Amino acid sequence: MEEGLEKRELEVEVISKVAEVISAIKNAKHVDQVICALHSIATILFPVDPSLLSDSINESYRDQVFSVEVHSAEKRYGSWRAFYRGAAFPTLARFLLLDVASTWLGCFPFSAQKYVYDVFFVRGLVTEVLQNLVPFLRLNAGDGLDVNAVLSNTERLLVLCLLENNGVLQLAREFGESSKLRSVTDVQIKMDVSRVAQIVASIPDKARMNSLTSLSSNMFFKQVVVQLLSLAEEREMILLDNVEMDEMDKNGAMLFVGEMFSRICRRGSTDIVVNYERWNSPHAWFLLWISFSSAVTLERAVLDLLSSELIPEVLRLINSCLSSNNDSITKELLESKPEMVFWSRIMEFISDPYTTERISELILQKLATQDANDIQGYWLLWLLFHRIFKLQASVR
Repeated sequence: MEEGLEKRELEVEVISKVAEVISAIKNAKHVDQVICALHSIATILFPVDPSLLSDSINESYRDQVFSVEVHSAEKRYGSWRAFYRGAAFPTLARFLLLDVASTWLGCFPFSAQKYVYDVFFVRGLVTEVLQNLVPFLRLNAGDGLDVNAVLSNTERLLVLCLLENNGVLQLAREFGESSKLRSVTDVQIKMDVSRVAQIVASIPDKARMNSLTSLSSNMFFKQVVVQLLSLAEEREMILLDNVEMDEMDKNGAMLFVGEMFSRICRRGSTDIVVNYERWNSPHAWFLLWISFSSAVTLERAVLDLLSSELIPEVLRLINSCLSSNNDSITKELLESKPEMVFWSRIMEFISDPYTTERISELILQKLATQDANDIQGYWLLWLLFHRIFKLQASVR
């Protein structure tokens, strides 16, 4: 009862603070006033060192920055949760992405931008940050906003959060943590995973044609794949305490990996259907051919990357087992090793049959070009496919 009351009090506190900050910025006459206002709420949520801002603001405002009350780590965490899981973050994010980006952000020194602006997105709950950022990739002129400034800033933040700070991997971690919560149902996790994966997969289409290279389809999805495969090194996210080995389908982290791979590989045909209105133009068939060719190229590039990252790593693990067991491996041995769990289950979490088929084909093609003998090839294929071969009649 007391915990619930404290939670509600924190929610009211952070919402009130957001309203106060927005009001202060709307009335600001100088960029230093904007920086000070944002600093006052950043310190409630993050451990911000005021000395990092001392060279970014006029001396007359420095006392204001250094005099802000510093909360304990426990209090900050409580405020952070209330901020990102309630209405406070969407409210402030919209104001930062529209009003501040359009009017003030261009005047921010680099350190101020990093510690009292970017911080709200870079150190936030990535599932919430993503859902609040992506809609601003599509913005129409109006309300006196600098649309180019807003769009450029949104694209910059997406690259910063998702790519430069491994935000896609963090999304998988957050879904893995959700799996541990008794209050979150399996159905809810699967719905959330599907929604967020769809948002991630839509980013290259929503970014402007002349936007950052990192947001182009090939570059973006290559980095997404690399981040997701790195989850293999995080056993605490794969072997959850309250999820048995035969209940791995409840693992939100693995569900997200499988859903992302399915959506990436399915993008080609979906893009053509979604953009059907373009086929009424005089150059319809030419445009169709270009779109289809781009989709096939993207799919092949992503699948190539997936198989080129996957095969060497699995072969390394198999060779390690062979060398430590006198060139002899059993099914029981592979199944007993925690580091094998990710690779033995990854195909199982790709629910789309088309994606499974395409990845399987490419793995076989790549394996034929690898310097691997029959024993290595057998155990690689067994490790990746034995479960779906047993569980899915369509694979057999």
